[in-house]
Amino acid sequence: MNYKCLIVDDETLARKLIASHIGKIEGLQIAGECVDAIGAGNFLRNHSVDLIFLDIQMPEIDGLKFIGTLKNPPAIILTTAYRDFAPEAFDLDAVDFLLKPISFERFVKSVNKFFDRKAVEVTKVVEEDSARFVYVKADKKIHRISLSDIIYIESMDEYVKVHLEGNVLVTRENISTFEKKLEGSGFVRIHRSFIISKRYVTSISADGVEVRSKQLPFGRAYKQVAIANLGIKMK
Repeated sequence: MNYKCLIVDDETLARKLIASHIGKIEGLQIAGECVDAIGAGNFLRNHSVDLIFLDIQMPEIDGLKFIGTLKNPPAIILTTAYRDFAPEAFDLDAVDFLLKPISFERFVKSVNKFFDRKAVEVTKVVEEDSARFVYVKADKKIHRISLSDIIYIESMDEYVKVHLEGNVLVTRENISTFEKKLEGSGFVRIHRSFIISKRYVTSISADGVEVRSKQLPFGRAYKQVAIANLGIKMK
């Protein structure tokens, strides 16, 4: 994956140096260059970028004030010839603060901080995604299934049927694998052959659970725990 970079600096030599550094790093590409904050603002209204190399001291609007004009700013690495701006840079949650002239070694360290930040963001997305979806291999495909669409799961010897809204997927995964995947997501194992979604339960009896007009039995080994997980008391 290539991350798009915008270089904003009123000094030609500074822009050329940063562009040269970017060209040596796999995973970065230059999306554009601007000589001031006004040009950068215009550029960002029409293009999305992942990282801005932003000079602080520029005419009309300096880099720090420019950040304040952005509603959802991308990652920013600030550049300047003046060390005094460092505290303000970190108050703005900048990825890093580079002092000019920028050596390639220091540039790489700064970019690695950006890559680390993006890796954390990707991990969070995956974790959030896994909390709302499950992946099922069926029909020679990997299906991304919303947990809210799963009505119940049925084990049939070597296969498992995933009963969905308007569809049934058949997979070779075992039901215990699904039990682990769905733990804490509103699903209850009621039988060695059945896992049900609480949201689709229409009635409960001493013998089993009705899910969307389908009567599913309690298994003797699962009954007490299942009833407790369903949040009811059977007299």
